[in-house]
Amino acid sequence: MAMQKGSVEKAVPHTRITDQDDITETYMYDVDWENMLGKGSFGTVHAAVHRESGEHWAIKTVNKEKAGSSAIKLLEREVTILKRVKHENIIRLNEVFETAQKMYLVMELCDGGELADVLKEKKYYSEADTKVIIQKLASAIAYLHKNDIVHRDIKLENILLSTNPHNANDHLHIKVTDFGLSVVISGAGHDNMMQDFCGTPMYMAPEIIDNKTYSKQCDVWAMGVIMYTVMCGHAPFMSKDEDSLYEMIKKGKIDYSDEVWEGASAESKNCIESMLKIDPAHRKTASEVMDHPWITGEEQLAHPGNVLEMMRQWQDLRISENPSDLDECELNGDISDTNRQDSPDSKEVKTPTDRKGSAGNKKPGSGGKSKTSSATKTTACAGAKTGAAKATTKPNSVHVRHTGTTNNKQKTQKK
Repeated sequence: MAMQKGSVEKAVPHTRITDQDDITETYMYDVDWENMLGKGSFGTVHAAVHRESGEHWAIKTVNKEKAGSSAIKLLEREVTILKRVKHENIIRLNEVFETAQKMYLVMELCDGGELADVLKEKKYYSEADTKVIIQKLASAIAYLHKNDIVHRDIKLENILLSTNPHNANDHLHIKVTDFGLSVVISGAGHDNMMQDFCGTPMYMAPEIIDNKTYSKQCDVWAMGVIMYTVMCGHAPFMSKDEDSLYEMIKKGKIDYSDEVWEGASAESKNCIESMLKIDPAHRKTASEVMDHPWITGEEQLAHPGNVLEMMRQWQDLRISENPSDLDECELNGDISDTNRQDSPDSKEVKTPTDRKGSAGNKKPGSGGKSKTSSATKTTACAGAKTGAAKATTKPNSVHVRHTGTTNNKQKTQKK
């Protein structure tokens, strides 16, 4: 299968070969158990060394016949996206080899393992170390979103630790991996909202659970879950069954009662809360998280949480500087009823409360909840998700159906 070239894709070779022996011409590659870094249902990961450069890589082998068509589609989607991206905190795809039965992905070697495993050993990270992790993660997610890529399965198991080639003392050099559930959208707006019920339950945003259309802000919610988990050692929302877990997520109540939070700064908690806003419109974007005072170290300035607040602040400033503008604002309808004081001449203005669009459209079908338990639920692309460094049992990712993005024309109802 030849590589599809495009203006946005980097030059990642995709070579059709007869058998695995052709790979050994370029890489010193032994498939014995000693060199195996990870293993899944229908995939393995082995260490390899490039013969010319001496660089160390990880070769992920996927048996296409065992994987089946659905898993292969996820794998091909992952390859397509990895060919497009280039960021120091995103796993690098070096090249692809393919036979009739197997696909070989030569990927960046992450010898530090999964962040989830390291966290289990450490119990929790210090606030300073958490800041480094979140700054790098936010940078990677902001880069993806800028390029219209939504990951949709951000979790500790999909963050690997690697050696920083520019700083040997950097032990928190993270790499975002596993793009099997990721999608490429064509920009912002309602036509590019997603409907798939997918991801890992513990990291799912409320809008996904509520069976609503959702945007790239679902990645920011998952990032908030990760920050909380890294700082205290457990997730903000935990339950024995998925139904009660989903209810906790939809309420969004964050608990800081553990002793570990006693020494945490107010700025760190504010950063978590800014990512775990129930309403995605009020949730900070990944780029805004990078500019959060907790990340930058700068003093917090009064900053509006959304566009409506920004407009109200601008109106207040405009009127304070020039009181004569008050009449003009009211004439043009610039001042909402909520901003007008209880004037004897003011009349009650009723506004519609039903939200439409991104938060109001229900998906067709029954609820959004998975009726199967965590133990019996089918994992999407479980075999292909072997990671680039080591294999562990991951929290299951769910992908009930793929319906793409919404379309206003298709949803227009005749009156």
